Amino acid sequence: MSKTEETKVLLIEDEVGLLEILELNFRSVGYRVLTARDGVTAWHQFDRERPNLLVLDLNLPQMSGFRLLELVRSESDVPVLILTAFDFAEAEEVAQYRPDAFIKKPFDVRELIGMADRLVGRAPEA
Repeated sequence: MSKTEETKVLLIEDEVGLLEILELNFRSVGYRVLTARDGVTAWHQFDRERPNLLVLDLNLPQMSGFRLLELVRSESDVPVLILTAFDFAEAEEVAQYRPDAFIKKPFDVRELIGMADRLVGRAPEA
């Protein structure tokens, strides 16, 4: 199995259209993609699948991204890329849970994939 096939990303986003776009783009560069549209489902997916990377929206139903990150950090140092419409100043409270990177919406998909690749130590696709 190649390194790219082993790399699992959990995409956590409540906007269906955006989640589909993210999923297509991550699959197209070789990630194994898991998805969740709310914090509770994401927590169960994380616990069951142990992905190599989380791409996490902060504004989620059922359990906020802030709380989900707190739970994840209580037992894992998996790289977490925060994808948010919040200003960085508004999202300051999340910093105590050690996210690895922030990208503000709207964003460039290539930039997002590039950052994800760096966080998990993957070489960019040629």
